[in-house]
Amino acid sequence: MKQDIRILPREKYQDMLRRSEGAPVIKIITGMRRCGKSALLMLFRDELISNGKGEHVYYRKFDDELESDVPDHRDLIEDVKTKVDVGPGDYIILDEIQDVEGWERAVMSFFENGADVYITGSNAHMLSSELSTKLSGRFIEIEVLPLSFREFISFRREAGDESDTAGLFERFYRNGSLPAVALLDKTQENLVDTMIVGIFNTVYVKDVLERNSIRNVALMDNLNRFLMKDIGNRVSVKNASGFLTSMGMKRQTTPQTIDNYISMLERALLFHRSKRMDAETRTFLVTTEKFYCNDLGIRNSIVGLRVEDLDGILENLVFLELKYRFGSVFTLGVGRHEVDFIVKGDKGPEYYQVCYDLNNEDTFKREVTPLRSMDDNYPKTIVVWNDYPLKDIDGIRVVRIMDWLTGSD
Repeated sequence: MKQDIRILPREKYQDMLRRSEGAPVIKIITGMRRCGKSALLMLFRDELISNGKGEHVYYRKFDDELESDVPDHRDLIEDVKTKVDVGPGDYIILDEIQDVEGWERAVMSFFENGADVYITGSNAHMLSSELSTKLSGRFIEIEVLPLSFREFISFRREAGDESDTAGLFERFYRNGSLPAVALLDKTQENLVDTMIVGIFNTVYVKDVLERNSIRNVALMDNLNRFLMKDIGNRVSVKNASGFLTSMGMKRQTTPQTIDNYISMLERALLFHRSKRMDAETRTFLVTTEKFYCNDLGIRNSIVGLRVEDLDGILENLVFLELKYRFGSVFTLGVGRHEVDFIVKGDKGPEYYQVCYDLNNEDTFKREVTPLRSMDDNYPKTIVVWNDYPLKDIDGIRVVRIMDWLTGSD
């Protein structure tokens, strides 16, 4: 018997779906497995039904089905046609469709007949597939992340957690923010690590090893651990190769292999890449880039959490929150210096530095100098771990991470 699943609202993403309803594009909802895509689609389906559109809705969740029962595109088309007319005013909602053979053809068929089509998938390969080539601008992507801190607080309250904000924040960065993990109550605390590792294993095996037919599992394992340990640091194929060589894997660590393997981990949405942009030319530099974990609970379960990791943890938290708020996030090279993140705000660029502790003079200079060198009046912020005596440094805002995440700064 299946366990009852609590589905809580995630208004940001629900609003994105509402605003896209009826638009002549396919809606592709992407995100790592267990990040909340299925719950989002169920909420959207239920809204359609409550608005009197139930007889025009076809909904199917494929990862609930036995492998032998998953249809190919022909069977799917026929099944949909027995439930709805497949035309204007019909809604076709297909959850975790990536394992349906020829799914692109089915989706194209529904779309070209005028239906409003929504699909989800747990692998970014969907967007580099035949579908994106054929549609050429006729789809939109809605990327679903694990819970933001504000969402996490709501989920923990639903689970009966009465901890103060500091206690919730510690749980947030230690255990991550996958919805199912956030909803575990006091009687299920012993399941946290087991659930996190189980989710990682499912993602890693299905969306990395099996999907890419990886033979050298040890190489992929060690590369995954290297990226998890190195969050927030510049990564190049060369230094990744050096690490793997030190692990006794010299023969397998060709630059092309390492680059391909990193891309596979990205496509499984275990990691996000922050491309490095030159401040003067606004072109991307390909020498080194930064990688951040999609969920810190997974990261900490695989490689552990030490005090010396908190700098990288802080940077990862800020990256994910910026991605949640703004979408695209880049690192900005400013001469010999660097601004950790630049995003496109409503009124122009916004700049963010991340620093665990600003009290050291050298650290202060390193973090403030690149922001001062940006000769414009756009917002500049330094996010720190603990309170800092000054809230403003020559127009540069300084804010504690907990206050920034909750919007109470």
